[in-house]
Amino acid sequence: MYETAKDRLNEERLIKAIEQAFNFKITSLPSKYNLDAIAWNDGEAKCFFEFKCRTIPSTKHQTAVVNLHKAIAANNLAQTTGLKCWLVCEWTDMVGVIDFASPFEIGVVGARTDRNDPRDADLFAHYPISRFRNLKLFN
Repeated sequence: MYETAKDRLNEERLIKAIEQAFNFKITSLPSKYNLDAIAWNDGEAKCFFEFKCRTIPSTKHQTAVVNLHKAIAANNLAQTTGLKCWLVCEWTDMVGVIDFASPFEIGVVGARTDRNDPRDADLFAHYPISRFRNLKLFN
């Protein structure tokens, strides 16, 4: 809902790097799937992705935060299709990946205040950054 042109450019750069690193063709998904993309290899569906591009280092916080509804949707999609759903976060110092099915903590109801939008209040899944695997895409 709040995605900017800059967000899309950052996501495209990340997609191109993952396509090259893993020999995937990545296709954007309609919003009804709640995740950003699906990866293909030789016409076979391989996995799903959600991309987050952050403007802070991975060491600033202990967890990466995603709306709980997105974690639920990813786990339902994985259960239904048998394919992994990956959360890919790019921080200023690394690009990390974690399986949405990994353990997470549920955060308290919170809200961003910078947009002055009551719809920002939500529950969050907190994934420990220490459990992300560094993809080493831009080294």
